[in-house]
Amino acid sequence: MKFLNKIGIGIFLLIISIGLTNCKSQQTDQKAPFTITEKTYFYWVGGKKGTTGTSIKLAGTFDSRNLSFSIVYFQNHAYEVATILNNNGFILNGNFSEFRKKDINMHQDATGEYGNQAPEIEKKIPFDLLEDEALIVYSISGMEFYHKVKGLKQLETVHQP
Repeated sequence: MKFLNKIGIGIFLLIISIGLTNCKSQQTDQKAPFTITEKTYFYWVGGKKGTTGTSIKLAGTFDSRNLSFSIVYFQNHAYEVATILNNNGFILNGNFSEFRKKDINMHQDATGEYGNQAPEIEKKIPFDLLEDEALIVYSISGMEFYHKVKGLKQLETVHQP
């Protein structure tokens, strides 16, 4: 009897895991309800020494009214995007900034280094993308989907005063 219970539990867990796997694959394999018509990015250097960043712009047209965009993954960074909607088109703008790293105190006596902060370890995004690829996270009626964009064009670096 115990043996049959173990087999029944095993079969139940197998069916559940197959069902969950199929749900996830449907979210990533679906054709996106939008078309990207413009895909550019540029690096910028700020007025303060050590301030740099990247700006990304994706523009296109869409078919669905219940569509919303949240994040774009690009060059190992997650960009929260500002979405501009007009008629059947959209523009996604995202920025990533890096500010000058704080100075650290180096001293022969370890107590002279009190107050130094440990360096931050850069987090890796959960996707493997090439240098000119981005991944758009979008939602339709509350369900989240992913769409890969290839061939982003790099524009000239902008130097801000």
